[in-house]
Amino acid sequence: MKILADKYLYKLDELLPEDIKLHLFNPSDGFPEDVAQFDALLIRTVTRITPETLPEAGKLKFIGSATAGFDHVDTDYLERLGIVFGRSEGCNANAVGEYVITSIAKWAQERGVDLRDKKIGVVGFGNTGGHVLGYLQKLGVTAAAYDPPKADREPEFTSCSLDELLACDILTLHTPLTQMGDHATFHMCGPDWLGHGFDLIINTARGGVVNEKALLRAYYNDKVRDFILDVWENEPVFGDETARLAYIATPHIAGYSKQAKWKASEMVIEEMCRFFGLERENREFKPDLNSVEIHVDENMALAGFLWSNSNIRYYDEHLRKLIGMKDAEKARKFARLRSETETRIEFGELVNRLERVPEQLEALKIFSR
Repeated sequence: MKILADKYLYKLDELLPEDIKLHLFNPSDGFPEDVAQFDALLIRTVTRITPETLPEAGKLKFIGSATAGFDHVDTDYLERLGIVFGRSEGCNANAVGEYVITSIAKWAQERGVDLRDKKIGVVGFGNTGGHVLGYLQKLGVTAAAYDPPKADREPEFTSCSLDELLACDILTLHTPLTQMGDHATFHMCGPDWLGHGFDLIINTARGGVVNEKALLRAYYNDKVRDFILDVWENEPVFGDETARLAYIATPHIAGYSKQAKWKASEMVIEEMCRFFGLERENREFKPDLNSVEIHVDENMALAGFLWSNSNIRYYDEHLRKLIGMKDAEKARKFARLRSETETRIEFGELVNRLERVPEQLEALKIFSR
């Protein structure tokens, strides 16, 4: 059995059954031309599956995306081709939750804001939104979940009203990108929402959920004080002005951690093995912590610990170096920054390694597993 996989998928050689022939491709070189000669294809969000990229199925029977989202895949088209699609739903929910908490804490510290005086609207209450809201509540921050489609599907869930959401001080977005239907999310956060005024907008969902032109107008009109973007319209060719004005700007890496990447690979391979009737060994992920330095001192507040022990600052600094580049170069370096930067260890592992948690950092225990 032959599998073609994105070369940047994490630890595939440790997770695949031994009798599989694994071939790798570099997504920076474009869509692989010989894909129809393989039994399965494993991808990330950077590889789009459409009638144009995959005109025929050939031998392909399974395509798996080691990602939580799937708007890069035309699933209806795959169904017509008779190709089964699998993905890693929820694989990076905790990593995104940690990114959001880190970013909000850093923003609040630098802006002199007490988050307990603010109300945060969590837009989308799936795996990721649930993690974010859970962390906020553990920190004593008032938060409201807005997810009308979930309320329609699940009678036991109650969404806050749109009026309640738009009365919040901060919005953090965690929805898929959808173009059609009663609850389409494309440009959901546009002029109507932004006109209500917010202290902070955070988008770690998909580029296009936020209307960036409207966001810039709201920023210049003092309707939005700050915004944090990890995803971009026209990604990877992000808007220079939007990135320059963003409080934090990162290259679609909110869900990047060693644990999340392992889980993404593990889940999509499990889907593939189930489809083909293959058996594989269950392996436990054991990150190498020997080379990880934990930055902590007695005078450090929560925001300082989270910021010092994440790599958000690195991504932010290096993304800003791409501002002003021509589109092709910007796209190439954006992809390289995403793919080749060493990913972080999640906070739970770091906290478990501390011999003693300083008194002022007791809140770190919310990340313990």
